This record gives sequence, structure tokens and C-alpha cells, in this order.
Amino acid sequence: MPTSNLKPKTSNCTPILAVDFETCYGREYSLKKLDAWSYVHHPKFDCYLMSVYGETSTGPFEWVGHPKEFRQWHLFEGALLVAHNAAFDSLVFKRLQSLGIIPEIGNIIWRCTASMSVYLSAPRSLKKACKQLLGIAVDKTQRDKAMGQSITNLFGDDAMEAYALEDARLCYLLWDRYNHLWPTEEQELATLTYEWGQHGITVDSQRLEQSIQALELHRFNAVQHLPWVEDIDEDTPLSHRKLAEACREAGIPCPASLAMDDPECAAWEEKYGSDYVWVDAMRIFRRTNMLLKRFNTVRSRLFTPLALENTQRSSASISGSDSVARFPYGLKYFGAVPGRWSGDAGFNVQNMPRGELFDVDLRRCFIPFPGNVFIIADLCQIEPRILAWLIGDETFLDLVRSGVDIYEAHARSTMGYTDLRPLKEVDPAMRSLAKARTLGLGYGCGSKKFVAVAKNFGGLDISFAEAKQTVQDFRSKNLKIYSLWKRIDRDFKRSTGGDYYIELPSGRELRYLSVCKNTRGYYTASTEMGGRKRKLYGGLLTENLVQATARDVFAEQLLTIHRYLCGVPQAARLPCSVASPNNNHQSSTPNCMQPIGRVVFHVHDEVIVEVPESKAAQVREKILAIMSTTPDWLSGCPIEAEATINHHYTK
Repeated sequence: MPTSNLKPKTSNCTPILAVDFETCYGREYSLKKLDAWSYVHHPKFDCYLMSVYGETSTGPFEWVGHPKEFRQWHLFEGALLVAHNAAFDSLVFKRLQSLGIIPEIGNIIWRCTASMSVYLSAPRSLKKACKQLLGIAVDKTQRDKAMGQSITNLFGDDAMEAYALEDARLCYLLWDRYNHLWPTEEQELATLTYEWGQHGITVDSQRLEQSIQALELHRFNAVQHLPWVEDIDEDTPLSHRKLAEACREAGIPCPASLAMDDPECAAWEEKYGSDYVWVDAMRIFRRTNMLLKRFNTVRSRLFTPLALENTQRSSASISGSDSVARFPYGLKYFGAVPGRWSGDAGFNVQNMPRGELFDVDLRRCFIPFPGNVFIIADLCQIEPRILAWLIGDETFLDLVRSGVDIYEAHARSTMGYTDLRPLKEVDPAMRSLAKARTLGLGYGCGSKKFVAVAKNFGGLDISFAEAKQTVQDFRSKNLKIYSLWKRIDRDFKRSTGGDYYIELPSGRELRYLSVCKNTRGYYTASTEMGGRKRKLYGGLLTENLVQATARDVFAEQLLTIHRYLCGVPQAARLPCSVASPNNNHQSSTPNCMQPIGRVVFHVHDEVIVEVPESKAAQVREKILAIMSTTPDWLSGCPIEAEATINHHYTK
């Protein structure tokens, strides 16, 4: 469809305006080098173009130019603003407001067509989304030409203005054509995801600095034992060539990779670390270096709410006892196949190190706003419960409903445990094995992998032969699970030449596109329109089904918790701001009652909320009630949750 025909439809409903901002960028100053928050608060930040395209109460509307020249801000009052990457464009909007370029405007709601696209199994980028959803080829050449150029060269450029307006027009068309396929609750979740991140997490800056100093000392001491390093600023401590030379001299093998997650390297360090001081020193260097990167990322992004105008946000500016430092973070809505969130912006809040390492604990650096506490609540073993519900394992479910520990329930239903006493008191080792079986064998895990699973989940050291026997025993005694894998695998393969869909209990669908059999005999499909093919099979598809169902349970609870904390009536469907008491932020949704707290962030099936300490017990009980309530569409599945009150983040 030619873009010249892309005209908005007039209506008397809420104004819908697609907004796009163009900002100066270069090789070192760009969103590839910086997170969005640091980018818009950088001294080089310069927004030279704004394009608007959509419909208002008076009809179609389009405009492009410098935001300083826009004179119709009244059109934005009560409008739905749509952007392709609203997490960025809404941040630019707020930054321009703080600079006095955009006035205060009430009742704006943002929606993101990039998030809508991934919900629909389309690519996240505007160029690829338009190709797949609209059949339009988008030319980004003009944008690429803008790299490194000054505003003098860019502003007033007719080609650049046409490009910017076209982006807004395409964004509007995506929204106009497909928003009805994106449920309102999912739209709200997508917006809240980046709003929570923009608000940030309060940081104990003193502990942060002490932790960085401790890690730097550990790293410095480790480097002293690396014979090939004379100057850490000039030499490379993790030089594979130098390591290989040291290994040859010592007569020991050299690992092929030094990656933190490489099992061969970890085994090599474990074997030779006690005999060769430089092997242990390199392990310490790698781990402290990894931790330092995370701590330094937090420090580099800290800001104080009362000093947002200060774009030079150094650690010195937040070290005073009266300052409250916050860390803005990013999460990707629908970042994984089951619809779960994933890390973004160079720091994954969903994958922080657990516990203390080298005398530091990153999680403890995140604290509630003064006068508040954290309530940390998470669902209890949600995936095994859902899997049992899906296959109708009533024996297991009845045990869980009666209050039996979930791992003991597995031992009683499939491992022959009959003692009336609790398993953890009678046979802790059996309970550990039951835990490893419950968490590791539900999705077709093989014997070789189960050796590692038993270690990770149960702390057990078992042989391959023991693992093989355990896997066989699990499958023979859990025939309903085995049958589910087989049925899904069969249906998936029968879809060869077309698409395969799994309808979730919530009504949402998992989509596997263009199923085919490759030359090696594997069955593959894409989970994104036009995306790469992935090898898929019954066990993995079952895992997707269970994780997606767990995600939908948690997503529904997350919204309910947010609305409760913000004082939004349950019938409301519009998002509040991420305000919390005592921080001078106000709700952006009309008719809200007084907020009592806010969602700070969430990690998989865990939510971290911030509330006044005086209300903590009351709110904790309410959150537990919300998270222990089974959705109507999952009726019969026993859902449980745990919640603690803390003065810092912990697991």
C-alpha cells in the first residue's frame, strides 16, 4: 500500500496521535553505546525534529518541525500518544518538558507499537514490523545519513522532515490496523514496564561505593598473581595467548574459552585452582570484573529526583546524606517466546547475582525510598503446579491442595514415599532428588543434562548411570506428562508446511510459524514473522506452554497489585503513573484514590513493591491474597505465594 494513501480515520473518540522524535547522535553518543536514560540526559542531547500524525476531534492532523515551533500542544490533552519504542519517545517527551520546551500536559496515555508488534509475533523494529505487518519496505538511509551531523545540517532538511513524518505515519497505521488484536491489559502492562523502569529503584549509594572499592581491591590482588600482567592498564589479564603460554609451561591443558558461563573453563578452574595460584587468581579476576561492571553500571546511571536538570550526574553529586539516588533500568515487554519479560539496556534486573560474593551483595544496594519498606512476593513453584493441572494429575494436585510440600507431593505420588511424617524431616536427600525431578524433568530433560540439573536444583552429585535411571523412572511413572510431550510433538510435526498454534488457558496463543523439516531431519519453526528457524520438539513446546501460562497468571496479578497500590478501581483499564507516597509524583489517571505504594520492579514470578512502613503488614496480606487467588481460566489449580517485608532487596 503506497504511503501517500495512509490517511487517518476521523472520529469523535480520544485523539490518537503518532509521535516521533529525531535526536542528534554519533558513533560514541548513541543508543548503541548508552541506555535511553543516560542518552536523553547527556550534555549532547539535542532533539531537532518532532513529527506528529493522526486524528483529533477536528479530523486528520500532521505536523513536522522543531518541537520549539509547535504551537498546538492543546491537541495532546487527554490524547493517546503512540510511538514505535514509546519507552524512548516518552523519555524524550519528559526531557523536553524538563527543559521547558514542552509544557505540562494532562491525561496523556502512551502506547508502543513496537510492543504491540512483538505481541503479534512480528519483529520489534519499525522497518521489519512494517515489512511483515503492512507489506511496506521502509528506507532508513536518511536516518543513517544523520549520524554525526549537527543540528545546523539537519534542521530544515526537507528529506529529513519527510523521513520523520513518514515514521510517524507508519506508526499510526500499525496502531490503526492492529491495536484491536492487542488486549487492553497487555497494552497497560507494556506501558507500565518502561514507566516503572524510568522511575527507577532507590540505591544505597554508600554501600554501592564501598562495594566497588572492595571489588577493586579483590581484583587488584588477583592481578598480582598473574605472571603475564605487569601493568593492568596496558596488559590484558584475560589474554588467551598469554594463558596458553603459562599452561604450556606448567604442563596443564588450556581451556578453549574464558567465558564466564563456559562449563569447560569452570571445570578447569576447579581442577587446577588449588595447585596453581594464577589459575585461582584468574577465576577471581573474571568474577570480580563481571561484578564490577554491574556495580559501575548502576553508579554511572544514578540520578536524584531533585537534580534532574544536572546532566552531569556524577557519584559525587549523590554522595550526600540528604540525597536519594535512583537507578533507572530497562525491561523488554514480551522479550521471550512465552511472553515473559527480559533484560534490557545493559543491566538485567531479572538476573542479579544472588547472595554475597567477594564481600559484596548487589541486591542489598537496592533499597526502598526513605520511610518505606519493600514487600517482596513471589509465586510458589508455579510451573510444576500448572503442568500438573494441564495433564489432570489429581493425585498430585490433591496432595498440594491439602498443604503437602510440592516436592514431598511428587515423592508421594511417584517415588513411593509413604511415611506419615514430613519428607524433609525423614529423608532430606530424597526430598532434594524430588525437587530436582520436579523442576528438571517436566520438559523432556535427558540423562546427561540431568546430572547438572540435580546439582543445580538439589545439590546432588550423581553419576550418568544414576541420572539415566532417574529419567527412565520419572517417565514411566509420569505417563500423562510423557503423553503431553508426544501429543504436542505430533501435532507440531503435522503442521509442516503451515503454522502451529497452542491456545493457552488464558485465551492467548503461542505461534510457531512456517513449520518445516530441515535437511538434518529436525522440525523447525519461527517464533517471529520472518525470523530465524528454531529446532522445536514436544518437551520444549510443553515448556513454552507452561511458562506462558505462568506468565499470564503473574501478569494478571501484577496489574491487580498495581491498581490496588495506585488506588485505581478494579473496573478501570487505564494505567496510573508509577507514583509512590512521599516522592512528589502524582497519578496521571483521573479519579484515582490516594496511592499507597508502587511496583518497583519484578523478576520472573516475583514482584517487589514499595510502601510506607506503617502500612506494610496490611499491604503484605493484600498482596498475598491477590497472588494466592487462582484465575477463573485456571480453575482448580492450587496457586500459592510467599511474601516478606524487607529494608533492602534480597532473594
